[in-house]
Amino acid sequence: MKTLYNFSKVFAVTIICLRLILTVGHSQTTVNQMTFVTYKYIDPMVGMEAFRLLIPKSWQAEGAVTWSPNPALPAQSQFRFINPRGAEQLEFFPTQSYFWTDNQTSLYTNPPGTLRFGTLVAQPVDLQFAFNNIILPTFRRNLEGLQFVESGRVPELEQLAKGQPTGGVNALAEGGKIRITYLENGRPMEEEMYAVVSQFITYLPGSYLTPSYFINYWYIDYIFSFKAEKGKLDSNAKLFQTMIFSFKLNPQWFAKVVNTKEQMVQTIMQGIKAIGRIGDMVAKAGSDMRADQLSDWERRQEANDRIVQNFCDNIRGVERYNDPFSGNEVELPSGYGHAWANNLGEYIITDSPSYNPNIGSNLTWQQIELVR
Repeated sequence: MKTLYNFSKVFAVTIICLRLILTVGHSQTTVNQMTFVTYKYIDPMVGMEAFRLLIPKSWQAEGAVTWSPNPALPAQSQFRFINPRGAEQLEFFPTQSYFWTDNQTSLYTNPPGTLRFGTLVAQPVDLQFAFNNIILPTFRRNLEGLQFVESGRVPELEQLAKGQPTGGVNALAEGGKIRITYLENGRPMEEEMYAVVSQFITYLPGSYLTPSYFINYWYIDYIFSFKAEKGKLDSNAKLFQTMIFSFKLNPQWFAKVVNTKEQMVQTIMQGIKAIGRIGDMVAKAGSDMRADQLSDWERRQEANDRIVQNFCDNIRGVERYNDPFSGNEVELPSGYGHAWANNLGEYIITDSPSYNPNIGSNLTWQQIELVR
């Protein structure tokens, strides 16, 4: 069974990288600038931070992490980050989990269309089928004037979804993207969606009474999208890129999810069908990382950066600054020349060398320097 979780991807992710008009959705002033703030999501189930990322100050966040007694995906997430003054949006969709086997006894007990320990029994599909028949009908139903502009493969998503090799498990993945246009409330929109279909197949020996068979836990995973008015998607590349580069998953929260899943699997293997209340399972699961979990978490962070950078062949779009308040580096859109930070995790980028956000503010801002 899969050991890594899509924090809807979070996690993982990619953007379109062309030039940027950074003032979209913000009031025009004599100084060309943009302010980013740190958004933190505190998971109420466990009382700890699940993730954080930078978003433009005027943007709104919607979504939540939900827990369920599903050993394939104990924690699911769905989030949208929206520009209320425009149409720009970054969205992470929940992973879709499935189970399949060629064991006829199992299929008789749980035929296609039923749930097996909270996971839908269904035959695997390819990525194009997933986009056309599952992702779009589920998350973008009844789109007016829907047109497919282009599609492409995303090998980095495939590697991220397959994870590290596991003995006895054959991991397969098909990752890609589509770009679509449609009308939303009469306004022409453009959206680029990403996803991967991953399969984790285990072959099990038979006996003198039963033939050998396989079980396949498969997923439509790492589903996310970038959205804007038609003709403005590529021009917002740096903005989306800044948000993605800044995404940080809390390793303690990640460990809590992994340990809860493993506890559920052990319960099922012991023949206990009634898993019990999800709150009790989560409470019992630790938040300390083993070495293998830490390795998986670090690989996720590195893979996110590789995915984003892969789509920035011509213009990287961001620059690294030293943040003296956090002691870490922060990636902000390039082309401005000047950046300021405060101890609340907020950042201002500006093209004016004389601009000083301390004037007229009750916050303490400090100009930050590029990483050399």
